[in-house]
Amino acid sequence: MSTGEDLLMQYQGEIVPRSFRPGFVVLSYVVSCIGAALTLELLNRRTSRNGLFNHLILVSAAVAMGGISIWCMHFVGNRAIVLANDEPELRIDYSGSFSALSFFLPIVVLLTAFVATGASYKVSWWRICCGGLLAGCAICGMHYLANASISNYHCIYDNAHIAAAALIAIFDSVVALSLFFVFRASWKNSWWKRMLSAFLLAGAVSGMHWAAATGTDYRLTQLNKHTALSQTQATVVVTCLVVVTAFFIAGSATYASWAKQRIANKAQQVVLAAAIFDSLGRVLVNPDGLLPNEKITDTYVERTREDTFDIAHPLFHWMFQVSRNWNSVSSMINGMTNHLARLPKESHDSKIRLIEDNGQLIENYDTVFRELFCIAAASLADKLREQLVNVGILWDEILFTGVDGLPRKHGRSIARKLEEGTYGVLGSDSEKRIGRQHEYGRGALMFLVRRLENPYEIERLEAAGFRFADVHQVCGIIGSRMQIKARDLKGKLSNMATYAEENTIMEPGVHLGFFGVKARVGSYGFDVVVKKGARNLLPTMPISTGRLDSWQMNIIRQFDRMNVPLLLQGLDALKKLSPREVLFASQLTDALQALRAWIDDPIFEESVLVSRVVQAPCHAPDGSTLTKACTVIALCLMMPIHVRFSSPRCESIPLTFFKVHQMVYKNSSELEAFTRYVHRELSPVVNTASVNAPQATCQQAMFWKNRPDLLRYFGRSKTKSGAAVRDSGSIPINPSRMSSSHESNHSGSTMKLWSQDFGDGQQSCNETISDRTIATQPSSLGGIMVSQEIQIDIRQVDDTGGGPSVPLKIARDRVTIVKAGTDFDFEMKSLLGPGLGEDTMYSGQPLGLAVAEREKVNELAVGGGAVLYSYRPRNLPGSEGPAVPPPIYGADGTFKLPRFPEIKSRNEQIAALKKSNGVDEEYDMLVIGGGATGAGVALDAVTRGLKVAVVERDDFSSGTSSKSTKLVHGGVRYLEKAVWNLDYNQYQLVKEALKERKYFLQTAPHLSSWLPIMLPLDKWWKAPYYWAGTKFYDFLAGSEGIESSYFLTRSKALEAFPMLKPTDLVGALVYYDGAHNDSRMNVSIALTAAVYGATVLNHAEVTGLLKNDQVTERNGKKADPITVKAKCIVNCTGPFTDSIRKLDDQDCKEIVAPASGVHVILPGYYSPSNMGLIDPSTSDGRVIFFLPWQGNTIAGTTDEPTKISPNPLPDEKSIQWILNEVSHYLSPGISVRRGDVLAAWSGIRPLVKDPKARNTESLVRNHLVDISSSGLVTCAGGKWTTYRQMAEDCVDAAIKEFNLPTKPFNNAPRVSGTEAIDDGAILNGSCQTHNVRLVGAHGYSKTLFINLIQHFGVETEVAKHLTESYGDRAWTVAAMCKPTDLRFPARGERISRLYPFVDGEIRYAITNEYAQTAVDILARRTRLAFLNAQAALECLPKIIDIMSQELKWDRTRQEREWKDTVEFLQSMGLPEPMLTATRAQVEKGKLDFSSSLEYKMYSRHDKPPVVEG
Repeated sequence: MSTGEDLLMQYQGEIVPRSFRPGFVVLSYVVSCIGAALTLELLNRRTSRNGLFNHLILVSAAVAMGGISIWCMHFVGNRAIVLANDEPELRIDYSGSFSALSFFLPIVVLLTAFVATGASYKVSWWRICCGGLLAGCAICGMHYLANASISNYHCIYDNAHIAAAALIAIFDSVVALSLFFVFRASWKNSWWKRMLSAFLLAGAVSGMHWAAATGTDYRLTQLNKHTALSQTQATVVVTCLVVVTAFFIAGSATYASWAKQRIANKAQQVVLAAAIFDSLGRVLVNPDGLLPNEKITDTYVERTREDTFDIAHPLFHWMFQVSRNWNSVSSMINGMTNHLARLPKESHDSKIRLIEDNGQLIENYDTVFRELFCIAAASLADKLREQLVNVGILWDEILFTGVDGLPRKHGRSIARKLEEGTYGVLGSDSEKRIGRQHEYGRGALMFLVRRLENPYEIERLEAAGFRFADVHQVCGIIGSRMQIKARDLKGKLSNMATYAEENTIMEPGVHLGFFGVKARVGSYGFDVVVKKGARNLLPTMPISTGRLDSWQMNIIRQFDRMNVPLLLQGLDALKKLSPREVLFASQLTDALQALRAWIDDPIFEESVLVSRVVQAPCHAPDGSTLTKACTVIALCLMMPIHVRFSSPRCESIPLTFFKVHQMVYKNSSELEAFTRYVHRELSPVVNTASVNAPQATCQQAMFWKNRPDLLRYFGRSKTKSGAAVRDSGSIPINPSRMSSSHESNHSGSTMKLWSQDFGDGQQSCNETISDRTIATQPSSLGGIMVSQEIQIDIRQVDDTGGGPSVPLKIARDRVTIVKAGTDFDFEMKSLLGPGLGEDTMYSGQPLGLAVAEREKVNELAVGGGAVLYSYRPRNLPGSEGPAVPPPIYGADGTFKLPRFPEIKSRNEQIAALKKSNGVDEEYDMLVIGGGATGAGVALDAVTRGLKVAVVERDDFSSGTSSKSTKLVHGGVRYLEKAVWNLDYNQYQLVKEALKERKYFLQTAPHLSSWLPIMLPLDKWWKAPYYWAGTKFYDFLAGSEGIESSYFLTRSKALEAFPMLKPTDLVGALVYYDGAHNDSRMNVSIALTAAVYGATVLNHAEVTGLLKNDQVTERNGKKADPITVKAKCIVNCTGPFTDSIRKLDDQDCKEIVAPASGVHVILPGYYSPSNMGLIDPSTSDGRVIFFLPWQGNTIAGTTDEPTKISPNPLPDEKSIQWILNEVSHYLSPGISVRRGDVLAAWSGIRPLVKDPKARNTESLVRNHLVDISSSGLVTCAGGKWTTYRQMAEDCVDAAIKEFNLPTKPFNNAPRVSGTEAIDDGAILNGSCQTHNVRLVGAHGYSKTLFINLIQHFGVETEVAKHLTESYGDRAWTVAAMCKPTDLRFPARGERISRLYPFVDGEIRYAITNEYAQTAVDILARRTRLAFLNAQAALECLPKIIDIMSQELKWDRTRQEREWKDTVEFLQSMGLPEPMLTATRAQVEKGKLDFSSSLEYKMYSRHDKPPVVEG
């Protein structure tokens, strides 16, 4: 090795050869990228030129760019330079003073550059160019200044390289900053776009450095006396700075992720946001483009099904008023905080406990909710550095938020509109329907709006870290990040900006207005028509007259109670009178025609003129801020409930909320009264040390005391039970607007609003009940609103009376049910309070909660009841209220069962098949196979508007679809395979199945449910492995999941699953999957397809393919072949797929690899009723499930190659293997006996063959859609959970291949049996099966069985079974049950004393579910054969007898049924001695059980039980 003297002698005064290390070149660019990324991230957070926060960001950005991206990159880059042979004596040595100067000087220049770029979001190109120029100079200057710090070399530069380096630095800096500020100004600066800018900015630094370095030569002046010390020190400094920067970036990313998750969590909560606008209409947002917001509470606890938190809710009305007068609560904020701090907290998260252990709400829940709102508003004010009184006023709409997205079929176009905030602007029917479907979510978002005019306030907020942005730029960010489920978010934000101006008030003068009222559908109360975007105003038109004189009032009285057409005729006749009357008639006519054109809805023609004018608030004529009164001539209308009001310029809001709107005008005296009320209500709570505030006493409330009426409707009764009413004329009603039937009589309506008649003045608390807490059944008035008399009594707090404070609930709406005639009157009086004239201020409407009281001839007392509110993190299928309420008794005292749509009879279905040979009768699609896939294909195709037929050789779900493990799951074992084998296809299968699992449970909640499954652990080291696996499973499920997996200690595991073996048990993991009733699900899919118009036929065998399918119908008699013409034939025959394919092509290759899966049924005591178990590592490495199902326990499954047969028998070896594996996990005290096996079966899995597989376990249950050369479409493989996706893919392929004509389903049947709701599916020709609910789902709820018990008197176990098997069709099934002679049950004769199956199910299955054989009943409709084969045999005679009555079977057919059914029960595990039993033996109970295992297992009177060896 050369010595120092030799090197000095060789190179002194000479240029030392140089080369570069590629690794350090790359590392230097990475370092520069890190610094540039931090720089741009900090600049992105800068919001103003003012404020300490912004100054710190500016300095930090300059340090990050100058110190990290430039300085650190330079020294790392110099480490890439190799001089000579990299001898230590020849390495570059640095001067400390110059190195420090090279660090700080570029920071100063960059600080100037960043100041020059400005903080505004508006792009200023001259500023960007100046900033880029200075940044380029800083980069170049730092490089050459740092080179000047080299003490042992003299650097020689090439001028061309200097120019190139400077050009690169300046150009790249300008481009990078331009992109950054353009992205920033357009609010599209997502992280990857900032990274792109960072890469370009780092390219400016790195490109300049290497352009300069390649043009630099080093002439040695002296040796490096510090050897490696100098460069090592620089490396240490650089490393420390880069590590700190990396931590800052990681911290920023972590915070951004946390903030994003926090916002996502808030989408499930009740949240208050601030919408602050400047004079240009720009909205205040944080640097991430989000509105400032604060959580009010996790959820609003609903006390009844109707208790929905919306703009009709009294709590929202209270918040709405208090936001107009924050002074009323500002002094109590500290007291509220202390009071909330003293409330009981949850043990796990320290949140306020709103529900007691007994399920009751905490005392003073409404008060606590109001306090939470005020605290959230105060926190929002602190965040904005404002006083509470200036935080803003509450917007008059609630936007609902949540994770549920749009149906996938609407594709990216609608999702893009939501991102842009313009969805629903064009108003297409499809968008409107989707919008209505997604108006409600899991969270609620309210807005405090404010408009700023003072530039100082705008600058102050920007200095605080906020920014003003154009609405169109940030509406997409706000909508997507805050998960706002509203149409046209951009329009709503613009509406907020207008609303914040508080200028929506009428002009002085005389106006013609429309007062339209309509009963609210689905709840109590009424909606009133208002102007869209101005909810405090009725639709009005000005009349060109300053005031109304007495002669003008006389003219108006002449037209009292006239509808619009008659009114126009009368006004036209006035034009023949005096000039002033002609002028007034012309003015009134012009206003009426203008109002009619403005409203633009035919229903307006039915409105009638009211002769009593109304005084309404308006602007002062002199322009002052005081509120004066104007005159309104009103046209009134009570709209029938079935009429859709579709004026493009109007909307409907709750009448109670409209009243509140009239109380909150500026300087209203009602605000002062409200302030006193708030103090009386809240002061005792916030100022006391006791957590429980005393109950408010029920006192008389006298809002609007002695105030005239606004509107009265009186109806004339035509029955003895009718209410006494006044008769003063009649109004003709357009028959086209009335619902009619042959049973209906003409009806009248009587409505009394804002009554002056206060009655006794004293009202008992027990006599007033909230319209939201009525526990009675919904009205069955059939949509004719005129069959009700409505009286709304108003009470006002009498502040002068000196009495105690009164709770808001005293004000009430009284609803009285009457049988009224066709005539009705109405009367309208002033809105103004006592002693107020036309020029006085409008006083508004009373506070409080509208309370409905229902009466008949005698007063009906409605009792209250406690409602247990069960909170769950996510919505459980079936836990929500039914979409269709249960039926009730009608007004005539009769109980009206739901009227579900009828499906074609079996003979009609056969006739439809035969017609397919006719002209224009050809089917678009013929599906062979009625299993899950075939029925799913039929349902998918028919809901796309195709003409579809499906034929099944045996019965629906007679094959594999009824012999599954009864799970709806993604597949934890597939996930494990995907991870260990890096198998992307397996991963996709799990992901797809988890998505389909959610659709599965949503469309049929009565047939499916969530099931926790335990995974026992016998070694501690297995805990983290399986925990990671279950958490990954949860992660893949995402929003499709229901609950997260969790760990149980040993004691908790034994508590949850007492049958577990405690030996070696260290704990357990529990994850969630779905369970379902597979064959009933299959039948429901087929029936739903039939309801939508598909031709559905079971017991029809395909005998050949003629390119038109031919089927033979079998019903115990000889049938003629049927030739069916179809454009497309789909093969969905599961394990028999290849047999149909060979009918098409004998030489085709087989694609199905059948595998047998054996399951056994054990008594229910083997497992808890609500917890399953999985053994992931059995003795041979397979997985076994141990699950509760239908009151018993199902265990399985095996996985062995098999041959295809219709009803395969379970082999004894597989049964014993399952029992042995189960015994390993159960307590030694529990003997797993062969005699405990109640049923056993073998199902054939139609696995898609993988030629690379060595055994069947490695076969993936993925599906395949294949189209043969002759056009036969085959859909094979898959599994139960993904049946819907399989069907969608199959129909998509068929439509594409055969150009099938999909079309919108314009007249979709009401599967729910009512016109009140639909499925939420928009049947426009695309796949909608993820939204189409199956028959039985609409009216189902967890409590439906109670209604069934209370009406039909069926046993509780039977009622639960019926509702969980048939959903809302349980009403029909129960009605078909035979009455008993017992006190209880009143209906329902069990067909087996061990199980809750009743006789009505047999009749229903025959008449409504196409059951044709006893096996259909036992196996696919009631599941008894799967639960207990011997019990099925015992009830077989009864089933055959009932079917014989219904289907007119002769003796021969009955004997054949007995033989076929016993043969089938053999495949279900019926013991061999029972196979020879005759019907007579079974009927007489003379079967010999003495030799059976079951007989020997139990202790009899004569001998002890036999223990199995």
